[in-house]
Amino acid sequence: MDSFDIELFRAIISSRSITQASQALMLSQSAISQRLLRLERELGIKLIERQKGIRRVEITEQGTRFLELAEKWENSYQEILRLKDTEPEQSLVIASPDSLINFVLGPFLKRLPGLGYFPRLRTQQSLEIYDLVDNKEADVGFVFRDARYANIVTRSVLREPISMICRPGSPWNERAVHPQQLRKQDEIYLAWSPAIQQWHDYWWNPSTHPVVHVDTPAALLNYLAPRTWAMCPESVVAAYRDNREIEIHAFAEKPPDRECFLILHKSPGSGRTKMIARFERHLDTFLRTLPYHV
Repeated sequence: MDSFDIELFRAIISSRSITQASQALMLSQSAISQRLLRLERELGIKLIERQKGIRRVEITEQGTRFLELAEKWENSYQEILRLKDTEPEQSLVIASPDSLINFVLGPFLKRLPGLGYFPRLRTQQSLEIYDLVDNKEADVGFVFRDARYANIVTRSVLREPISMICRPGSPWNERAVHPQQLRKQDEIYLAWSPAIQQWHDYWWNPSTHPVVHVDTPAALLNYLAPRTWAMCPESVVAAYRDNREIEIHAFAEKPPDRECFLILHKSPGSGRTKMIARFERHLDTFLRTLPYHV
């Protein structure tokens, strides 16, 4: 079967006549009949009903189904032929924690389609992102911990200072806050990075429960109330700086910066190495516009 067989069968069904189909295709009636018979033998089904003395032909139920499938096949075949004239899409899978996508990379990610990329974003935790890149399920990963994988290249790209946020009217006014002045029972807790977690556990008993444990910065404001507080990196703080319902304080005993790492597979695969290298160049240009880039 080929595309001409489909055209021939469509002509027969359209006119309900082999005679008229032969005129439309400029073939003899015997050639049309022979080609149709060969098609039916190839498929093992009867496509039309032929009756002596009656010029009109009727399509069988199987013929109707064949026509539907054949037209889908023809459309797919034409799509295949057009592949040579189509530039391949530069699809890029980017895995990142939620806070980085929403508070740091948003303007850059919006720009990617204009640079020739079609990003697919996956919001995951750092260790899950390492596995995605290691298994080549993601082209690029952003993480907040420097883990060692044999097939992954890691480099630091951002370092953000950590501040404390609370509701207005706190006793500190514009002063820095010492960790000993804060109670963990009043904290809205989010695990920003292993290094920050270690510092956090030094000042507050790990067995003491916070008000709530959240996993996305967007949830912080939902629980912020008088007496409650939260730790935030600079990118999140910057988003809240003009919010009159938020008060921002530095720590008198400074926590470690939240460090962000870019991770890539050492052997990304055929056709992706140049694309990822070009992505890195665009990324570095964007990161240099941020006050906390490395």
